[in-house]
This record gives sequence, structure tokens and C-alpha cells, in this order.
Amino acid sequence: MPKVVSYTPEWLSRPSPGFKLFQPNQQGAKQQQEGARKTVANRGTEVFVAVGKELRWSDLGLLRDAEKDGRANQLGQGYRVLKLPSPWNVTQLSVSPDGSLLAVLTAHTCHVCVLPSSAHLRSGDDSEIRLKSFQVGPAAHVLEQAPLATALWHPLSRPGTPALVTITKDACVRQWELDINNRYTFDEPSIAFDLKKLANATSTNADFSASKYGAKRGFSPDEVEMQVAAAAFGGSGSEDEDGWSSMTLWFAMTEGDTYALSPFLPSQFRVPSTMLPGLSTSVVAKTRAIQHDPQATETEKRTADAQTKWLAELDSQNPLTMPGATEFDTVEIYSRPQRLGAIPKLQGPFTLSPEPDFGEITDIHVIAPTIDREELYGEDLEDAPLGEEGLSIGIVCLATNSDKVHVCLDLEGVEAEWLPVKRSRSYGMDDLEDGKELLLFESLDLTSGTASATSWPTFTSSPAGRYELFATTPSGVYSLDFTSWIGDLEAELANPSDAGFEFRLDVILESGNTLIEKPIELSSHVDEASNPTTAAAIVDTSLNYFLLTATPSGPYAATIEIPMAPSNPYEPEQLSLPEPPPREPYQPPKEFFTPSQITDLLGPKQSELARASMQAPLRFSTETLQIITDAHRILSHETHQLDLAAADLFRRCERLRSELYDQVAKVREIAARVDAVTGDDERDGEAALGASVQGEIIEDAQMYGTEKLDHRIMVANSNTRNLNERVEILRRKVAMLGGKELSAKERAFADEVGRLEASLAKEKSPLSDDAPAPTSPNALLQIANSPAGGSRGKKAQGTLTARFGEIDELQERLVKQADQAIERMGEESREKKQASGGVASDFRKQRLQQVMALLERESALVDAVTERLGRLGAGR
Repeated sequence: MPKVVSYTPEWLSRPSPGFKLFQPNQQGAKQQQEGARKTVANRGTEVFVAVGKELRWSDLGLLRDAEKDGRANQLGQGYRVLKLPSPWNVTQLSVSPDGSLLAVLTAHTCHVCVLPSSAHLRSGDDSEIRLKSFQVGPAAHVLEQAPLATALWHPLSRPGTPALVTITKDACVRQWELDINNRYTFDEPSIAFDLKKLANATSTNADFSASKYGAKRGFSPDEVEMQVAAAAFGGSGSEDEDGWSSMTLWFAMTEGDTYALSPFLPSQFRVPSTMLPGLSTSVVAKTRAIQHDPQATETEKRTADAQTKWLAELDSQNPLTMPGATEFDTVEIYSRPQRLGAIPKLQGPFTLSPEPDFGEITDIHVIAPTIDREELYGEDLEDAPLGEEGLSIGIVCLATNSDKVHVCLDLEGVEAEWLPVKRSRSYGMDDLEDGKELLLFESLDLTSGTASATSWPTFTSSPAGRYELFATTPSGVYSLDFTSWIGDLEAELANPSDAGFEFRLDVILESGNTLIEKPIELSSHVDEASNPTTAAAIVDTSLNYFLLTATPSGPYAATIEIPMAPSNPYEPEQLSLPEPPPREPYQPPKEFFTPSQITDLLGPKQSELARASMQAPLRFSTETLQIITDAHRILSHETHQLDLAAADLFRRCERLRSELYDQVAKVREIAARVDAVTGDDERDGEAALGASVQGEIIEDAQMYGTEKLDHRIMVANSNTRNLNERVEILRRKVAMLGGKELSAKERAFADEVGRLEASLAKEKSPLSDDAPAPTSPNALLQIANSPAGGSRGKKAQGTLTARFGEIDELQERLVKQADQAIERMGEESREKKQASGGVASDFRKQRLQQVMALLERESALVDAVTERLGRLGAGR
């Protein structure tokens, strides 16, 4: 989320040279065009501004340094005029990726100018410069043909031979591979076709050539529905983008349809290092999946086979190595495969689900999906270069004239497709292709009050991040930040799970809101009939993060702070005082400086009779009434505009005065609190309380300011000393009441008694009659016949409780054995009496006494142990 540091700087405000850079001439001040105004382009800190028919150059860094050093008056007008060969108003400026060429578009023509070096433009001379220029398509882009919609530089152009794509509103696409040393490349396009014909074509043998100058055009039912509003490439040609994105051209039609064309390439193009490996991996995986899928259609098989052949032909080439952007970089140049043709199949129209309430589309912006790093690098992922975290699916943004932006997700992705070589004689169900869809993720409302009927919102990509976008509307420039929800969505797409997938996706769709900020607020008195210039975003060490736009009343800018991630994610933020919020400076409206049109009544455009009547004595005639009526109309309009501008200034002054009153009240409140602390509010003669050195509170003389603060500190220190002394006395008393401390042996004995008490605590048996049936896993493990219960019994052997239990069992067993012995001896005695007539009574008595002695001994032992355990428990 961007944080605005400051608004329009002083070196872009009236009457500085930077302000004059955007001011139109008097003769062209009233000339406005319908549609988007992309009349500001930049090359670093250098800006090219089209004002009417005039092209101007200036360096924002020089303007800033001159104002800072007090040399603004030495710059003169502050810009240089670059003379153009076109006599019409400029509608669009676009600088080539290498910064050597500038495309200048008017309503029907396109010129490419060779830009001088920065050192030549900064030479200090303010004279006009006639640029070396070439007209692109002198027979294609003329007044008799359809107007131009836009012009784009191909992101994969070969260095030194940039490719320019021009698109007209009647859906004719032409690609020009420009060479400044070969004028023929500006006269004839390398590729030219009509989207209306291409949409209805069934094979490569069909005629889908673009309309030519002087040729008659027939009626087409798609004339209205396929009127192009804007176009954009799906990527910028970076290393971390999906391979098909940079060679995909997207079209947005005015009525709401969206189309895509892939692959759309020049005859020779550069290939990023990750493009071929990424495409090969995805195409091979897709081909294998289709081969093993019995439900795959013939169209899918034909597309996969065509992609395989196209990549095989591309991979068989020996690339040409050329120097890159820096002296350490190199790029590989490949030739476009010729086997499948240069014009691909037109994919679309894409239907939006759910379908929003559409107005007319004004602009389109596409964010490319990132490459699958795990699939591309495999086991070498740890050694792979670090890339920006992003979304594995594309994002398509559509702007409408109702100041709404529809954010759509391209879940299926756009891949290369070609028309078949010949049309099939039989028409089957496989030929019915499923329509492509874009999932509508969010609709953003950028209206400020009542939407303007002439609104034409446009997009500007952010140089600070891929998932940040600027939208320029008549009410201001908005910042759209998608980073708040792409992380959660990518985590869900990377680790899909069938359980609860719909619920989690609904949560992401409902809670994933795009962060919207408004770094530039345009004044309310800006003319609603004119749209502001599409904002230009510049990142430079001298300007930081600079956002610039312009209206007929002047330039508007904002300096944005670039958020820097901390080196340590757990490092706390600096607890510094927050800076005050920046305030946008007041920009005097143009009505205060626009000369009155009342002087035009005496101008050369008026008739001789009207001018003579103005100088003659006043007469009541028709001519006099007409002059007075015209003067009244002009004066009423001008005074009304002056009233609005003055009212806005009055409201600003009133708001400033009320804010000043609030700040004064807050300062007074703070001053009163400070006086209460320092004692300045007690100068009415009240006595203050002091403290002696011993801590006794006494009445002292009046003290104020620092004396009272020192006095309060002394009282606090005295109270602290008193509290410490009282705590020390209490600690000593408690220590004396507690007696002597226990020795080490006594503490050990106490610990032993505690352990014995814990071991003698009887636990309720889980299998007793009154106990509930065990249900928990813990209780089941206590069953006697369970393996865990047996292991616990073995571990319990050797404890005092276990030994006491063994003694009880031994007593019961001995008693039973004694009873059995007595019964057995009685039976034996009876048997002997029956056999031999009896046994001596002395022998029987002796044996009985021995048995009773054993029983008494065991009973005494048991009683002794029980008594000892009882004493131990009582002593505890």
C-alpha cells in the first residue's frame, strides 16, 4: 500500500518552469479530443509531453535541482520543443523498450521519431529540435481509414529492431518490424490481418487480410461488437513469467468482449532463459495427459500436437547471441517457426462469470502468471535464482467508462493455438469448443460522487511491483494493490484439497479485498469535459517514487514511499514519532489566469459593421442587441467560473481557519497540563508542600517551574526510601516468627514422608463393583489383564505399597495353608486310628503348637508393619 510523502512539489507549481511544461498555447487551449489522453511518456527522469500539436521535452531531475539551488529563473521556459511532422493533435506517446524511438499517434496517423541522446537534450540550449521521423503505414494509417485505437511495442522484440503493433478501432492489427536504416519497414507491415475475419475463419486457407487503402469494404455483422477499445500484451518478457504470456496479445472490445491471440511474435524475437524449458515441461506433461485420457477431444489432441511441433522446430535452431541491456547480459535470438504460420487462432470471446453490469470498456491490463519453479527446476530448486512470489494464474483488469474496474482471474490460461491447415469435411461434436471463461473476482467502484459521462479511465503499471496498478480517472489517480489476497489464493491453488475446497474458496472471494488508495486527488473545479492524462510512474534515486499526471489546469504529482521489507522479519519497527500527514498545496485554478474572451468581440473575426458600431455612439438596433447579448453570455460564463474558483478558495480558507482554531485549542490544553505539572497555575499565593531531608512533610514557601519539579522528585525519592525501610522491617519480623530453618536431613526426611504419603494413597480400582465401566483409553490401560497394566505392575514392584500388598497376600496364603494342614492332619489321624488304633496325643499336640507359633509370628509381623505405617502417617 503506497504511503504519500508529499504532493505536487514547488518546482511543478505556478509560476515555475515545470508548470509551464504542461501549459497549452493560447491558440490551442480549447482543442480537446475524445477518449484517453496518453500524452505523457518518460525515459527515466526525462519526460515527453504532448500539448496539442507540440511535443515538449524536459528533465524532472534538472527542474528539481534548479528549484532547490535557486536557479529556476535561469532555466528560461524550462523545456525544449521537439518539432513533429504531423499537423494534428497528439493522442498517445509511447517510448520503445530500449529508449531510442518514440511512437507519436494522432487520431489517424502514426509517426516514429528517433530520440536524441540525453546528453544532447541536456546541453542547455532551448531552441527547437527537428526530430528524424518516419510515418508508419502511409497507405494504411491515413485520414480515409479507420482511426487508431492504440500502438504497442512488442516485449520480445529483437534488440536494434523493435516491433511496433498498431491496432485500429475497426479491429485491424498490423505489426511493423522497424529498421531506421530501411524505410521500407515503415511502409509495409510484416503481419497484417483483420480480427473480424480471423474470428470467423476455419482454416489457414481463409482470407483474413487487413483492409487496404482504396479497397471497398463489405458489410460485417461484427462491425459494432468488435470495435477495439484497448489492447495489451500478457507479459513484459521477464524471466519469472509464464512462457506463453509475453507472446499473447489481449484485445478489449468496447461492447465488453475480450479476445486473446497467442503466439503473436515478430520474425525474430528474444527468448528469456526460462521460456523454452518452462514451455517444454508444460507441453510434454500436457501431451502425456491427453494421450492417456480417453475423453480427450480431437481439438485438444490437435492443439497439443501443434504445440509439440512448434517447440520442436524452435528447439532445433541455433540461436543468435546478442548483448543485452548491460555489458554483462546476453540474449538469445530465435526465428519464428514457419511450419504452422505466423497468424495464430483468435481465442474468445471470454465470458465473465458472473457477468457484471458492463459499461463501455476503456482500457485493459493483464498481469502474467508466474512460472512453476518446482516443475521447472525439480531437484535443483534450492540452487535456482530467487524470484518474486506471485500467482500461478493470470489476472485481467478491465476499466469501464462508469469508473469501475473489474478484476478477473484467468484460471485456464491462454496457450498457443493455430487454425487447421484445411477445413474438415465432416462436422462432429468435437468441433464444438467450450467457451473460455474469466472468473470475476472483484468489481472496484472508483466513482467519486456522480460519475462523469465522458469518463475514460486508463491503467498504468507500477514499476515497484507486479501486483500494484494505477488507475487514472477524472476524480484522481487510484492505487490498486492485489498483494493482500494473492498469497492466500496461491496457497490454496498450490495445495488443493477436495475437503472444504468450495468453502475455503468462498472465504477467499469474500474476504480478499483489493486495497485502494487515492494518492492524487484532482480539484473539484477541474473541467469535467476533459480527462486527465494517464499517470506516469517513475522510480529514480533523485525523485524516489514519483507519480505524475496533468490536466488542462496544470500538473499534479505525488511522491510515494517505497515500502522496504526488514532484513529480519522479527525485527521490531522503529518507534519514532509519526510524521504529520502531508497536505496538498493549493493550486490556483486556471480561471484566475485565463484572459477574457470579451476582447474577441473586437477581433478580426467580427464584421466591419460590428466593429464600427462598437466605436460609434450607442444606438438601439439589432446589431447592438446582438453585441450586448454576446457580451452578456461571455461575461456570465466567465464570472460564473470565477465565482466557483473564488468559492473554492474561500472554503479552503475557512477550513484552514477552523483547523487552526482546533490546533490552538489543543496547544492551550497541553499548555494547561504543563502548567499544572510545573506549578505555574498556582501563582495566586497558595502554599506548596515540601519535604525535609528526613522525609517529614512540612509547609514550605511557594515554588514554581523547575523548583517544583525538583521538589516532587525529592518527595518521591523520600517515599521510596521509607517504603524500602518498612519492607525490610517486615521481612525481619517474618523471619523471626518462623523459627530456625530446617537442616538438610530434616528436609530430606520431610520429602521421604511426602513420597510415602503419596504412595499410600489408595486409588479406586477401575474394576470394583461400584466403579463405572472404563471407557477412556487411560482407564482401559489400568485393567489387570491388559499388557500395559501388567507392565505398570512390574514397574511398581519394590515400592512400599507393593511390599505391603505382598505381605497381605502371604498372610492369606499361609492361613489357607494352615487350615488345609489342620484338616489334612485330622484326616490322617482318623485314618491312623482306624488302621492302628490311634497315635500318641503328645505328638499331635507338639505339631499343633508349632503351627500356631508360626501363625502368631506372621500375625505379629503384620501388626508391626501396620503399626509402623500408621506412625509414619500420623507423624506426617
